[in-house]
Amino acid sequence: MQQRETQFKTWPNVLLTAALLLWISGASAEVPTVLTDTIKSGTGDINLLTDVTTTELNDVLSGGSLYLGVDLNESSAAPESGDAQGVAIKDVELIITTTEGTFSFSSFYTNTTATLLEQGADTADEYYTLFGQTGSNNLTSSTSGFDLSTFDDVLVLEGISFTGEILSAQLNITLLNTDVKAGVNETFFDYSAGFEDLAILNQTDAQTLESANIGVDAVSDAITFTQTATDLAAPSGAPEPHWLLLAAVPGLLMSRMKRKR
Repeated sequence: MQQRETQFKTWPNVLLTAALLLWISGASAEVPTVLTDTIKSGTGDINLLTDVTTTELNDVLSGGSLYLGVDLNESSAAPESGDAQGVAIKDVELIITTTEGTFSFSSFYTNTTATLLEQGADTADEYYTLFGQTGSNNLTSSTSGFDLSTFDDVLVLEGISFTGEILSAQLNITLLNTDVKAGVNETFFDYSAGFEDLAILNQTDAQTLESANIGVDAVSDAITFTQTATDLAAPSGAPEPHWLLLAAVPGLLMSRMKRKR
């Protein structure tokens, strides 16, 4: 009788451990994820929930940033070439609607900028830019089933924080319509009638792609731009929730064992 009672008391420990480990294994979204919607003729209206679930997206955004891989599909006419192409970004906005309301985020960056004249503007301004090349690169992804070699550069949205359960997630991207008559910079960073593919990247793949500087080294000396070394390391602070739970499992079990004694 005593043996049966002891075995019965151990079941809460087993069930607790199994439940926690099951939650941990499903906590991380399967990223990178190629997005169905693209940037067409300079405009991208992207429904993120077409390709990820609300749970996956919530996990992706839990660190406060969204890492996007961008594959440029631009004209190779001079001053661009198959080895070096570019576009400039005018606006990015992420709109998340939850059970608590609507949240908008428009703070973004890339690791290159250029001074450019927008079509119809009187003065030039500095804009974030993206570089790329025709075809694939030599990179490999850290996640199975995803081909990092098809992407060129990284766009990062930051400062993302919201409450409630996600109901919708819309990403709007507008490329800069440069005044191509103003100079060689504007001609290089214009956008063609092609499209740019996007993917949600995990932090590791984003850093790998960012560090590769695809298209940057092959650009013509006539193009002027500024490049900064961007470290995509995780911000300091509390570890992700599933690591907190993992660390808590031994303590929970020890607590139960002490009470049983």
